[in-house]
Amino acid sequence: MRVLAVFICLAILSCVFPASALSRVTVYDTVVIEGQKVMLRAETSGKLFRKGGELVEFFVDGQSIGKTLSGGDGVAFKRFTSIKTGLCQISVRSDKDEDTGLLLSLKRGASIVFVDVEGSLLEGLFSWEPKHGSQKAITEIQKMFSIVYLQTSVVGLRAVKVWIEKNGFQKLPVVSWRQGAIFDEIAEKDLRIEAIIGGPKVIESAKEYKPLAFSFEASEYAENVKDWEEISNKISGD
Repeated sequence: MRVLAVFICLAILSCVFPASALSRVTVYDTVVIEGQKVMLRAETSGKLFRKGGELVEFFVDGQSIGKTLSGGDGVAFKRFTSIKTGLCQISVRSDKDEDTGLLLSLKRGASIVFVDVEGSLLEGLFSWEPKHGSQKAITEIQKMFSIVYLQTSVVGLRAVKVWIEKNGFQKLPVVSWRQGAIFDEIAEKDLRIEAIIGGPKVIESAKEYKPLAFSFEASEYAENVKDWEEISNKISGD
C-alpha cells in the first residue's frame, strides 16, 4: 500500500513537472573515491523505451569531459577521475535534451549517513508532506557526515529528486537502494556506513555492516524514534 500511495503521488508530480519527468537523457548520481577512476553513467531513451546510438556529452562542474555514444541498451559511460573531495555537479547533454546530477567524492574510510526517502521523510502513508523537522535535521547531520538519499520504491529517481528540491531539503545525491546492493558497493569502496534512517527492510539489508540505525517503525535492527530531532541528537551525540 505504501508503494502504491507513493507511486500515485509521484505520478502527479510528474504531471506537474513534465519537463523533468520526460527528459530523454538521464544522468545518475554517484559516490566515488578521490583519485580513483570511475565510470559516469547516463541513459538515453525515446518516448517509451531506452534508445541506443545517441551521442552524449558529459560535464563536471560545467567543464566538458568528452562525448560518447550510448550502447544498444541506451546506456552511455564516461571515465572520470575525481581530484578533490566534496560534491560536484555532473551534467549530460544529448541533442537538445540535458540532465544534471551530483557526484560525491570522498576519501577512503569516510562515513556516510543514508536516508531512505520513502521510509523516513514522508509524514504518513497517504501524505506527501515531509515529516516535521526533517529538513532542519538533514542540514544539521550534513554538517557532521556526508548524506546520501535512498530511492527504495518503484518510482523513478528523477521524481524523488523533484520532491526533495520542492520541499526544501539539502540537495544531495540520490541513489537506488536495489534491495541492499548499494551497501555492498559502498563497503567495497572502503567507505563506512555510519547510519541508516529508514524502513525496516532497508535497515535489515545493511545489518552485516553494523551501522547506527533509526526507524519510525518497529524493527529488530533499529532504534525506534519519534521524530527527526531525536535522530539528529543521537547521531551528533547530544
